[in-house]
Amino acid sequence: INRFDYDGDYGTVLNRFLIQAAIDYPLTVHGTGGQTRAFIHIQDSVRCIELALGDAPEAGERVRIFNQMT
Repeated sequence: INRFDYDGDYGTVLNRFLIQAAIDYPLTVHGTGGQTRAFIHIQDSVRCIELALGDAPEAGERVRIFNQMT
């Protein structure tokens, strides 16, 4: 079982934008734009997904959580 977080509490803005674009929903921007935090470049996000796919768990193996910020 895998999951793709797309909500405002657990997902990233990229995940939320992807889901909203996929269902033809207007992109939702929260706040005033003054928030500061770590950002992940899209190429780094894609590389993380590539690494995860290249090292997929075997059938029956426990789910592994990847954190792009650490």
